[in-house]
Amino acid sequence: MLLPRVLSAIVMAVLFVCAVFVLEASNFIFAMAAVVCLAGWEWARLSGVSNQVGRILYAAFIGAVCFVVLNYNLQKTSLYLSPLLWGLALYWVMRYPTQLIWKHVFSRLLFGVFVLVTTLSALVVLKQSDNFVVWVLLLMGLIWGADSGAYFAGRAFGKRKLARFVSPGKSWEGVIGGLLLTQVGVIIFAFLSDFTLFNWCVLAVIALITSSVSVLGDLTESLFKRHEELKDSSHLIPGHGGVMDRVDSLTAAAPIYVLLLSLAGWL
Repeated sequence: MLLPRVLSAIVMAVLFVCAVFVLEASNFIFAMAAVVCLAGWEWARLSGVSNQVGRILYAAFIGAVCFVVLNYNLQKTSLYLSPLLWGLALYWVMRYPTQLIWKHVFSRLLFGVFVLVTTLSALVVLKQSDNFVVWVLLLMGLIWGADSGAYFAGRAFGKRKLARFVSPGKSWEGVIGGLLLTQVGVIIFAFLSDFTLFNWCVLAVIALITSSVSVLGDLTESLFKRHEELKDSSHLIPGHGGVMDRVDSLTAAAPIYVLLLSLAGWL
């Protein structure tokens, strides 16, 4: 099992590097749209759609909505939905398993449309930035830093459960460790970028919010998987599960991150 996992990780790393450093804007958008549609196919499964045809139709619908948003240049506008979406997700996670609305298939499907479309919108807005490489690498650094820091801090100090019924393995100590690690990264980034004190403070707040929301993205997918009694969103990636298992944090973090960068005047 280890070999497929390692090979898959290498392939994903190569694809990520190619997407960031090689692909032109149009090809990048097409590639990200394809990933979003695959995630949509998995989201239908997480939402309780057992019919394969239904999952494919849902993925196609996601693609159609993405086309409309991009064709009418609505990607920046769509990002303003993100705080509402993830505020709702936070409520679901906090109220699990007593809250009922998310249990309806339609509610989860509708939620998925907005989540996946805003994720693509965020990546497109980033790609259109003159500093795309810098901003996207910082985004991935925040997500990976929050995840890695949470893992090691949780193993070393974890005692208080973060969301006992949703993801019993996560702890408050782990989350705090992940947030602290991302702040260390922000200090290094700001120093290398010659940021002013004010800009560093703004970036620190953006990083704190982005890292926190990335944890919520992970918890939200865990909630849906637990409800459907699924270990992985699919088996598309050997040793890693599905696309959603790899991008769950990104779907929450990217739209909020890009929205905050835009509000700060950096995009």
